[in-house]
This record gives sequence, structure tokens and C-alpha cells, in this order.
Amino acid sequence: MKITFLGSAREVTGSCYLVESKQAKILVDCGMFQGSHLTSSKNFEDLRFQPADIDAVFLTHAHLDHSGRIPLLVKHGFRGQVYATPPTTKLASLVLEDAFKIMREDFEREARPMLYGEADIESALKLFRGVDYSRDVTIKDLTIRPRDAGHIFGSAFYEIREQNGGSAAFSGDLGNPNSYILKPTAQLGAVDALIIESTYGNRIHEDEKTRESKLKLAIERVIKKKGVLLIPAFAIERTQQLLYELNHLVENRLVPPVDIYLDSPLAIKATKVMREYPQYYDADALKLVSMGDDMFDFPGLKQTLTKDESKTINEAPRPKVIIAGAGMMNGGRILHHLVRYLGDPSTTLLIIGYQAEGTLGRQLYNRQPSVMVLQERITVKATVEGIGAYSAHADQNKLLDWISSAASLPKRVFCTHGDEGAAVALATRIKQDLSINADAPHFGESFEV
Repeated sequence: MKITFLGSAREVTGSCYLVESKQAKILVDCGMFQGSHLTSSKNFEDLRFQPADIDAVFLTHAHLDHSGRIPLLVKHGFRGQVYATPPTTKLASLVLEDAFKIMREDFEREARPMLYGEADIESALKLFRGVDYSRDVTIKDLTIRPRDAGHIFGSAFYEIREQNGGSAAFSGDLGNPNSYILKPTAQLGAVDALIIESTYGNRIHEDEKTRESKLKLAIERVIKKKGVLLIPAFAIERTQQLLYELNHLVENRLVPPVDIYLDSPLAIKATKVMREYPQYYDADALKLVSMGDDMFDFPGLKQTLTKDESKTINEAPRPKVIIAGAGMMNGGRILHHLVRYLGDPSTTLLIIGYQAEGTLGRQLYNRQPSVMVLQERITVKATVEGIGAYSAHADQNKLLDWISSAASLPKRVFCTHGDEGAAVALATRIKQDLSINADAPHFGESFEV
């Protein structure tokens, strides 16, 4: 089995791994490279393989940096199946359609090139096939098994075995322990090689027990200042985690009454999908649902699905809380709110997710005094805060624990999906603590299992 790293090598976005056996060629993920704009120039570069030769794609989860170039494969001749868990197939449809809208807006506003057309998305979605956890899929001489990654709803890692050959696991993105709604990450089986994410490979998260108290404090401060709390959030998982905790704070009267706007069509639609699969909930979430509590709804929550509904937020009285995408602030409705409120000292911008290099989110997280938003230079007068415990990615300790608790330790580990410093730091600690040969591969490198 030969593995080639064609994305997220010493960087976070663009996940794509080519797996070749004696008989088969498959991809694990084919995600979009993301920077200041969705249509980063890297997305237009040569794929380094012929899409028509690929037998199947195995999608770990719906996030754009893992799914975003699948329509591009179809545009260039791919006709195989795309396998993912049933929730991921539905969520990926929403994500791809939402990304296309943003690409079209960028094209109309700034003449940025389109990566693919709407017809390519429609054709790609027809190729999706749902497969549940621990159900094997056979592609020629490869057997592929999805396991629960605990990252976002329906996320999977894959264990791949070649007949009379080697084996490898691809982590996709792994979740944090004690995440609301989601079940914990499944145990890693016995494999020869492990390709593991390293988004936070050089960091330890805050104690997750502190996140609700910090959210409560942020809301209370904004209410006291009669200001605006802006929360850019990934529409899938992060937003639902927020709604879950806000539901607890509001229904138990732990915060004063305040209007909370969910201004993300994608998040609203994704939440609806999550309601369709209660069998994927953890025990606590399932208990809430069985008691008749809608954990994604509470007094004061207003969902603004249409553009006209979104515009009503502008004139709504303060204080108010606005949750909007995109999570890295590289597109979506959050940009319009940043233009309106970022220059106001009574505004708090609460960052609760990873911000990739080159994104507007990273600039704001790094406290740049002024930023460009929708071609307008904005002086940042808002308070910028962060809560690391909301991350949907495992930190260094969780990643090490997951590897060490495997059925047997892998012989090789490759740290991907992390900035260079994070990937190298995780590889170094794996070598030191677990005595496993670990590397941070470069783009285009291959390895034989």
C-alpha cells in the first residue's frame, strides 16, 4: 500500500491522501485549501493524479477543508462512489452548496475565479453513499472500516487494510473529550501506520469545565455595556455546542434575558439534520431529548434564515448576541456584522475555533489594530477574546492518549493537518513518549506500508 500526501501537509487545510494498492486507488478526503478566500490559488493547482482513475473517495466529515474539492474531482472525470456516514452525506450537501454561494458572491463582487460549477456539485452529490460506523466497505483488494472520530456530528476515522498487505488508519479530525452531544472517539485498532491530525499538536486546551462560565461572563459583560457579542462559529458542531450551553444558561436563568440571533442558514439547516439522527447522540443529549427538551432552542433565540430576516438584526436593540458563520471569518454573514460592529468599543468578538494562517480570523485573533473586511479598512475597537475549550480538535494530550490506547501501537505515525510547528511538535513528542517513528510529511511525499 502506497500513501501520498496531497494536502494538509505541514498546514491545516486541503486534506487529501491518495492510497494505492496493487489493484485499487482511493482518496481519503479531498478538501479545499482555505486562506483569506475560499478560492485560494492552491485549489487550482494540478491534482497530481487522474480523477478518472480513482475508484472511490472516503470522506471523514463534512467540513469544507475535507470535502470542498470533491466536485472538482467530478468536473475532471471522477465517477466512483463517495463513502461517508449518513449524517455526513447530508451535512456535506449543505456545506458544498453554501461554499458555492460564497464563491459566486466573491466572483460577482471581486471577479474571483470559480473552482467549479453548480452542476458539478449536483453530480458529486449523486455519488455519495452512506455507510455506518464499523461497517466494512470493500474496494477491490482494500477493506475500509469507518469508526467514530468524535469531532463533529457523523465524523469518522478510517482503518484501511490491503489483502495480503499492510494497514493504515487516517484519523481525519479527532474530537475533544467531554464534548456535548457527541459520543467519544472510538479506540484505534491495530494498524501498521497512522496518519493523524495535529491542529493542536503543540498545545493543551483550557479545561472544558471553564467554557460555560467564560461564555456566561462574556454575555453578562455585553449586557452591562449594552453592546454586541459577536461569535463567529463553524456552522456544524461548534454552533450546536453553543446552542446546547446557551440552552442550559437561559432555561436555568443563569444569564439575564437577551436576544440571541443565529444568523447562519447553514447552521440552521445543519441543526435540523442533527435532529434526524438521535442515535448519534451521547447519553446526556439523548436523555434531554427523551425528556422533551429541544436542546437547540430556548427563549430569546431568533433564527434568521433569509437575507431579509438577517437585515432585521441591524436595527434590533442592544444588547444582543449574534452567532454567524464562517468560523474563520473568510466568508459568510459574519463579515457584514464585523463591518458594522468591529469599530465599536462596546462590541466583544468572541473567537471559539481554530483560525488558519491567512484568514481574517487569524488577523483578529493576533490583535491586528486594523483589518480589511469586504474591501473596507476597519479600525478594531472591539474587545477580542477567545475560549480555547470550545475547540472541536483534540489537543496534544488527547492525541497522545488516543495513540497509546490503541489495540497495539502503530509502527509509523505521520502528523498532518497542522501548521508546521504543531505537526513537528506532535511528531517529536510521539517519538519521545511512545518510541514510535513519527514524521511531519511534506506535500507530495509518499510512503510504502
